[in-house]
Amino acid sequence: MIIVRPMQESEFNYVMENPHEHDIEGMAKAQGITYDEAKKIADKQVKEILKDGFHTKDHLFYGVDYNDEFAGFAWLHMRQDDKGTKSAWGYNIYVEPKFRRQGIAKKVFDELMMKLKEDGVDQVSFHVYADNLSAIALYEQYGFETTNIVMRKKL
Repeated sequence: MIIVRPMQESEFNYVMENPHEHDIEGMAKAQGITYDEAKKIADKQVKEILKDGFHTKDHLFYGVDYNDEFAGFAWLHMRQDDKGTKSAWGYNIYVEPKFRRQGIAKKVFDELMMKLKEDGVDQVSFHVYADNLSAIALYEQYGFETTNIVMRKKL
């Protein structure tokens, strides 16, 4: 059984201490830098974004359990503009490799989309690296549209 629930602080600490290889590798490839350089940048960005860690205002963290095992997480930032329009930025939806291809990410999306609609959110956005074809396919299944493409040619 798949359960999406509020994350516990101990899980947050575990998640933030353990790099997600694909994200860091994606950043390194996209920016043309080494893995170690990308990890330093990612660590710095997370510290700047989550100034109060787990308790940072307007950030939501969800744990995902699969058959009573921690299988992944989701991290969202809620925003509201001057006109009162609510939006969410999805920093990450992550499923541990051994639990992939079992419908977990779809369940997370179903739960999150329902919750966001109930909370009056008008739109949600995610960043995805171009080589993460499985994530792109999942987002497209849920009606996400590409809003930005950066292209590069090495000389």
